Amino acid sequence: MPVPATQALPDDVQRVVDQLDEADRAAEKLVANLRDDQFQWQPDGGRRWSVAQCLEHLATADALYATLMRDAIERARQSGSVRRGPFAPGFFGRKFANSLEPPVKLRTRAPSRIVPQSALTREEILRRYFGTHAELKAMAHDAAAIDANAATFQNPFFTMVRVKVATGFHVITAHNRRHLWQAQRVVERADFPG
Repeated sequence: MPVPATQALPDDVQRVVDQLDEADRAAEKLVANLRDDQFQWQPDGGRRWSVAQCLEHLATADALYATLMRDAIERARQSGSVRRGPFAPGFFGRKFANSLEPPVKLRTRAPSRIVPQSALTREEILRRYFGTHAELKAMAHDAAAIDANAATFQNPFFTMVRVKVATGFHVITAHNRRHLWQAQRVVERADFPG
């Protein structure tokens, strides 16, 4: 049974919801005054991602994680799992989430499944981005009632690794900060189209 909307969330879960809200506000502010050509503009002659590609990447990655996490939350709920403590990533989960935080120190290639295809319109990208965040916020409410440190799902990129639902939320919020930071750097470039 999810935590009712009228009942206060535990602080650790509320922090996840707040971080997703913060990411939404940052994305809204970032794109508010961008023309479509600015939204799609890629630095370094097209070798780096545009604002559009950063947001599309986040929407795709968040949706992939959300699908797996939703199933894990439902399995835990059906098995009678109850909350036993705050969302607490394990050692490796915490290290991974921390490695995603901006400013970016180590650039890596995105797995092919979540590389932006750039075939979507601005409206489609933003609808997917904000829609997935709304779903993740609702899932955080659901996860508040289970043992999110025991409920796990298969890592979508390293299939031999199981990920705690609690860790998934920390990875998603750190990953969002990373690519919103990257998108902000795009619009701050001296060669950004005026």
